[in-house]
Amino acid sequence: MSNSSYSIQIPPNLGARLRVLDRLIQIPQTLGEYGDLLQEYIKKCLKEPQLKAYFQEIYKGKKIFGQVDYKTRHRVWIPSGRQVYVACTLDALIEGFFLPIEIDSSCFHCDQQIRIKVSQGTIDFMEPSSTVMWLGASKEGEGPCITTLCPYTNFFTSSGHVDEWRDKNANELGIMLTLHQSLELARKGYWEPLHLLKSETIQT
Repeated sequence: MSNSSYSIQIPPNLGARLRVLDRLIQIPQTLGEYGDLLQEYIKKCLKEPQLKAYFQEIYKGKKIFGQVDYKTRHRVWIPSGRQVYVACTLDALIEGFFLPIEIDSSCFHCDQQIRIKVSQGTIDFMEPSSTVMWLGASKEGEGPCITTLCPYTNFFTSSGHVDEWRDKNANELGIMLTLHQSLELARKGYWEPLHLLKSETIQT
């Protein structure tokens, strides 16, 4: 993760929620620290046989990261032509490290279509070019990420639309990130620890 992204400050109230909901060992102070803590958590998950097997299926392309069996705002297309819905924007970006994908989503403020192509963790195409991500969390309660984090993490067509949305939702927890910063978080927090499965997956 670049020094500039690493130093991005996470609002204290958001950091406190992320620690609880992501089961982190401490409150992340910066975006880079959040990525480091997520990576340590994923490494621990890989010690559990069932979760390790699940992540290996993702690595082999048999499952899609964050795939859900209901309609969401975020649809992912993979090279075979198959399309699936994923729980949140970050899930979609993470999958872009495993397979070349096209993300079909919409702005959380105005519903305008957003299209993004990602391959090997790099953005190949983005429309609108001003698209950003809001990394958010529920303000209270506990439960699985699919209900406490995913619905609160979305794409917006621009930082201006984030500002307009926040004017009406001032109490929402979150932070705006560029797609480059979002991909760095996906790389550090998820792809790097899951990439450790490569040699084992090839052997199986």
